[in-house]
Amino acid sequence: MNAYLTLVQMNLKMLFRARDVLFWNFAFPVLFMVLIGTAFGASPGFSAHVGIEGSGSFASALIQALRHIKGMSVSVISSGGIQALQAGHIEVLARIAGHQAHLIRTNASASQSVSSIVQGAVMAMNLQALHQPLLFRATVRQISVQGTSYIDFLAPGILGMTLMNTGLFSGTMLITHRSQGILRRIRGTPLPTGIFIGARITTQMVVALIQATLILVIAREVYHFTPVGNLWSLIPLLVLGELAFMTIGFFIAGVANTMEVASALTNIVSLPMMFLAGVFYPISQLPRFIKPLADILPLRYLTSGLRAVVVHGTPLTHLTNDFIALALVAVVCGALAVKFFRWEMPRV
Repeated sequence: MNAYLTLVQMNLKMLFRARDVLFWNFAFPVLFMVLIGTAFGASPGFSAHVGIEGSGSFASALIQALRHIKGMSVSVISSGGIQALQAGHIEVLARIAGHQAHLIRTNASASQSVSSIVQGAVMAMNLQALHQPLLFRATVRQISVQGTSYIDFLAPGILGMTLMNTGLFSGTMLITHRSQGILRRIRGTPLPTGIFIGARITTQMVVALIQATLILVIAREVYHFTPVGNLWSLIPLLVLGELAFMTIGFFIAGVANTMEVASALTNIVSLPMMFLAGVFYPISQLPRFIKPLADILPLRYLTSGLRAVVVHGTPLTHLTNDFIALALVAVVCGALAVKFFRWEMPRV
């Protein structure tokens, strides 16, 4: 235990003495979030999506009218419309009863804009029958929903992206130790390999917790970001997410002979996830042919889980798919990392 704690302490000292590492691990994520958040302000990042509850000629005509509007998608909902609205899956819920449409929107600006579009569609339908009495009517009711601003969407995404980067680049430390002969000397000591790896993992977990705290505090102080869920519920996600990306980083360190190759492989892995895994905008806004690729990216499940807990207060028991996906990555890549792990540089 003394050796393990000593290694953790030494790893943390090495980390905090490297100014470039401190910048990329702590300052850069915060600056990145502030720049993106300032650029986009409080504008929401959700696509135009209307849910229709009810049936009949008015419902059918409204669906056809909305589907002819560019960028508008429509779903027929049999039940649970309010829950879908609160979760951000739809912007407006239209409850149809006879020739009356009761529109329910949230306090998000996008929801209010979509509500106006739906009202315009109803007006256009009435204008088509100029010489007839008013056929259809629409009334609007607004509900208040937490998590509708862009920073609510962005902050968990930036946190997930930061955990991904620190996890992936943790493997480069192994390459540095291997090239400098440190791993070879450690192997020649009585220190068990498990303690060495455990200390490395613990160091990264400490870094991940500091990063999460820093990002959430800055988002609260600068943008008045208010988490809905219990922040203690984030810890299992943070630990499992960081572990999943650390195993990928260790696997890359095992197959790469030089730092240049490792950096290239890490960028190949991280860049698609950064832009396709729901960090800056919802996956629903991706082209349809790209969505299957997003569904196999581990960062997609980390950002989804973080956002569900922080923004919507979703209990961990409802995030089974996210936990299974991250655990599967950790197990598979962990096994590959063990298989390809090397103590010494290959002889040329």
